Amino acid sequence: MALNKIKTGSITDDAVNSDKLAAGSVTSTELNKTAITGQTELSETVNDADFTLIFDTSSSSLKKVLRSRLKQNAPVFTAVSPTNVDTGVGSTTSLVITGTGFTAGSNARLVDNSGKIVEFTTVTRNSAVQLTCVATHSALDTTQSPYDIQITNGEGISILSANQLDVNAAPIFITSAGSLGTGTEGTSFSADIVAQDPDSTSVVSYELQSGALPTGLSLTSLSGDVGRISGTLPSVAANTTFNFVIRATDSASNTTSRAFSITVNNVLFQIFTSSGTFNVPTGVSSVDLLAVAGGGGGGNDGGGGGGAGGLVFIPGFSVTPGGTVSVTVGCGGAGGDGGPQAGKRGTTGQDSVFGTITAKGGGGGGGGDCFQAGNPGGSGGGGGGNIGGGDCAGGGSAIQSPQSGQSGAYGFGNAGGDGQRPGNLIQLSGGGGGAAAAGQSGTGGSGGGAGKAYTIADGTTSVYYAGGGAGSRGNPIPTWQPASGGQGGGGNNGAPSGAQAGQANKGGGGGGPSASSQSSLAPGGKGVVIVRWT
Repeated sequence: MALNKIKTGSITDDAVNSDKLAAGSVTSTELNKTAITGQTELSETVNDADFTLIFDTSSSSLKKVLRSRLKQNAPVFTAVSPTNVDTGVGSTTSLVITGTGFTAGSNARLVDNSGKIVEFTTVTRNSAVQLTCVATHSALDTTQSPYDIQITNGEGISILSANQLDVNAAPIFITSAGSLGTGTEGTSFSADIVAQDPDSTSVVSYELQSGALPTGLSLTSLSGDVGRISGTLPSVAANTTFNFVIRATDSASNTTSRAFSITVNNVLFQIFTSSGTFNVPTGVSSVDLLAVAGGGGGGNDGGGGGGAGGLVFIPGFSVTPGGTVSVTVGCGGAGGDGGPQAGKRGTTGQDSVFGTITAKGGGGGGGGDCFQAGNPGGSGGGGGGNIGGGDCAGGGSAIQSPQSGQSGAYGFGNAGGDGQRPGNLIQLSGGGGGAAAAGQSGTGGSGGGAGKAYTIADGTTSVYYAGGGAGSRGNPIPTWQPASGGQGGGGNNGAPSGAQAGQANKGGGGGGPSASSQSSLAPGGKGVVIVRWT
């Protein structure tokens, strides 16, 4: 019956011979091992296209596998970030190594130029394509930089990537991160940034990496590793901080970045030192207003000091949002010229005007040696002395008053001091009035009256305005005695030198020259208009 299993044509006469399969190679149950061990060993290198047999335990069968699929691959290094360690910042640096083939159990370490191995403090396998390694700064040596990076996968196969990590090679910022300063819109601004290259003498250059500089400012790389940000600050609707990152690069293309900021403050006040127009900001319906008129000129030849310009301060003055207001800034009056009697009296200063509000010009000081009284004005000019005997002239009256439609006493001015000449040995004349105090009489010392102080300009600094000019003072003739102008820009008198002009943009009165030989023409100071809002 067994012979019936093989039928004619099933196995041909040449299907099996001794060259194809040795006797005994096949038993009734398995392939004899001599079918493999009896083969002659190959002398050449196995080709990746050759096959091998393996036993697949999952299917309990033999399978052929390409030799190339049995090879164990080394890990591949792609990059490290950062590429430079700055040991001056902190005690450790975290490095991210990217590549492929980072199998479970992968590790990494550094190798310096002498071949010394430096282990990372920790190595974390984030994935098959990323390792995170922590380097301790104390273990790194700048002189052994750059370091190689060696990566070993879980199968123990390593790869060495040369010269991948620098130590202190990139520029190091000397300028601290953060604010480079604060400025006001429309003003000039300049700030320097410094970074140094610790391991070379190459020049460091700078560029804006991200963020934005305030419009109107630019970054320039200067010699000596200095970067300068300069220009004119832009207009802003409110106080604005600009944040940006500057990148420093050395000649070897090593880079370091640092974040900075510049704050631009919105102008909440405007100072008019000449006539113009105030453009009311949108949304602003009231302002604080200070208007100071031009001061009066000082009288000549023993004359009185010029009166300070009238001063008007009104908090909460109503304006139309988005509208305009005409502004006039008064000039100071001329000083007496020492000529005829009419010419010895100082000239009254000009008014300053903001819309419907008027500050009156200061009165000119009376001329000496001619019995001239001081002129009336916002503050009156001082009376002149009289060298010829008899009574001397009186000080001018103050005409500054509260403004129409405003409640409270918002206008300020004071009368000038009277001139004086007791006997034939002393020639005196009074100082001009100021916003807060009257000028002294001749017998009182001839000092100018004090002005008033406000913080309206910048919101914090107290500044005096509208001081009266000092009158001339002699005791005895021809020894002339000094007298001081009132606080707030009043000019001193003419002893021992020529009289001083009133201070510009404070509305101070001019000082009175002591004698015709000191005909230095002491004009009053120009006025000012200041507007502040919130």
